[in-house]
Amino acid sequence: MRGYLVCFLSIVGVVFFSFCLFFSSNLSFFWLFLELGTLCLIPCFFIGGGMQGLSSLFSYLVVSSVSSSFIVCGILFQGLFVFMLVGLLIKFGVFPFFGWVYKVITGSNWWVVWGFSTMLKSPFLFFCYFMSSGEVMLVNYLCCLTFLVCSLFFWLYSLNWLFCWSHMMLVSSGSLVAMAFVLSYDTLLFLFLVYIFWGTCVILFFGYVGRGMSLSTVGLCFVFSVLVVSWPLSLAVFYKLLMGSCIFACSFVVFFGWVVYTVSEQFYLLKFLMGVEIPKSLSGVLSVV
Repeated sequence: MRGYLVCFLSIVGVVFFSFCLFFSSNLSFFWLFLELGTLCLIPCFFIGGGMQGLSSLFSYLVVSSVSSSFIVCGILFQGLFVFMLVGLLIKFGVFPFFGWVYKVITGSNWWVVWGFSTMLKSPFLFFCYFMSSGEVMLVNYLCCLTFLVCSLFFWLYSLNWLFCWSHMMLVSSGSLVAMAFVLSYDTLLFLFLVYIFWGTCVILFFGYVGRGMSLSTVGLCFVFSVLVVSWPLSLAVFYKLLMGSCIFACSFVVFFGWVVYTVSEQFYLLKFLMGVEIPKSLSGVLSVV
């Protein structure tokens, strides 16, 4: 019980310091709040993770330290400001820096997954203040590559729900980063809040059904289809349409990559849903009908 209390306080710390980012008066405070939020997540790794959780924590600490070092170099030395871009791209897991994200998420518990996937993504709102036009084009191409690689990984490395969520989260992160350069601040904030709501619902569902890719009841199949499969009136289709309408404002390269990923993801999820074995109770009802 005490461990879960510490975990809850850890999540509160992540939320608090993520909120403090909006009141940063300079880059030094921005870096400070960003790193404090990152460090606050550490206690969550010790909840039921075992050796795999410690391995994920080690990867998290190493990558966070490296990205933090790049950001500090970019802040202290004006000629090395591009280092700050590299540090932020590492934190967001944009191609080619996304391998560590799979390591952290697939070996962690759902507390870590939620904090890492939602509140620690808030710095994307400040991306537009750190880059020139040439760097924006580079980021757009990297985001497109992220989408294309994840569209392939969805078919090759969806070993459990944690892997599936890793693909979804990386693409959502890349989408938010790409849109940070073309949309207004109010629109970005609304998109981020929608992403947090959708992501929280999906993480709660995956946490409830467990890591194994199985849906044992009709109710779970229905909730799954509402949350992640795009069909009329589902939460997933609302999220996809909203993201698609906003990412259309980005360059064609970004939009093309996002469409390819979305089609690949939805085909995979529909294939999985159609392959789920129908419970006998439902089969009896259908036979009567």
